Amino acid sequence: MFHRFDLYAQVHKGIRLALSGLCFQAGSADCSDDEKVLAFAEEFRRIVVILESHSRDEDAHLNESYEKFAPDTLHQLEEEHSGLELKLGELVALVDQLENTKQDPVGRQNAWYQVGKALNRFTADYLIHLQREEGPGMTALWEHLTDGELKVLSQKIRSSIPPQTMAIFMYYIIPAISHAERVEMLGEMKLYAPKEAYAGVLGLAESRLDAANWGRLQAALEEVKAEGMSL
Repeated sequence: MFHRFDLYAQVHKGIRLALSGLCFQAGSADCSDDEKVLAFAEEFRRIVVILESHSRDEDAHLNESYEKFAPDTLHQLEEEHSGLELKLGELVALVDQLENTKQDPVGRQNAWYQVGKALNRFTADYLIHLQREEGPGMTALWEHLTDGELKVLSQKIRSSIPPQTMAIFMYYIIPAISHAERVEMLGEMKLYAPKEAYAGVLGLAESRLDAANWGRLQAALEEVKAEGMSL
């Protein structure tokens, strides 16, 4: 239902970008390159923060609606959450091992191989889970909640996310969404968010977009006025 409000759309685009980027790094980097291995491990840990937050926020703010309107879907999603949390924990342990093999080239090579394979399996499972949320999950919410009610839920989720975690989400969401989505999201921030928060997201957008898309976004945001937004 492209004409309905989809509370999963933007965050899922960001998560897909984050995980695909990690898989690319794991597949393309030479494990003997300490700088690239360290960069991978650091980015992996940042992404773990948003994956854990995403699951926790859904449980806190969406489970009540799922329990009321789609209990079977909730049961399936909760089972998947539990399985993914277990697999993520195993992946974290593998990355810990990887970081402890700097002085052991053979151990580093083996750990890098194990991390890459486990990450690919986790990503495949996670992407299926995202589709389940966007498919049966979102369909159930659309059938029983208005767009206004969905936006209230979305706002509650966003408001519950600590600023540092939100910055990580935005790091991946901004380049992953369309121009129109960026204008809508940042336009709302321009109108309603604290100036410091808006300025911070603008700086992040500038760092994450190429010159053409950044210039296009700037021009569109200049047209955002209190009475509405021009896309």
